[in-house]
Amino acid sequence: MFGTLGRMKVKPGKLGDLLAHLQDPRMAAMPGHRGSYVLVSEEGEEVALAVMYESRDAYVAMVHDPATEANYPKLLEHLQGEPEWTDGEWIAGPVS
Repeated sequence: MFGTLGRMKVKPGKLGDLLAHLQDPRMAAMPGHRGSYVLVSEEGEEVALAVMYESRDAYVAMVHDPATEANYPKLLEHLQGEPEWTDGEWIAGPVS
């Protein structure tokens, strides 16, 4: 699996709006999407977003999809600046 890990700083009072935005079911409907997780820091000021796609090609297609490009400015409305993104291969560890 391939995907990204995004770290974001949330604008004050915007956490609920950001979570609603990140949980939009249209993103899960993108071809090759395998899963997403959102981690909210205890303070509620930072969010980490993990997104998984079946392949690098599926992930890159999502990134360049016009719907994704149109959605990105809406994401930024809830953030204090640009997210930090780390793209790469997801490797599963042992599950207990």
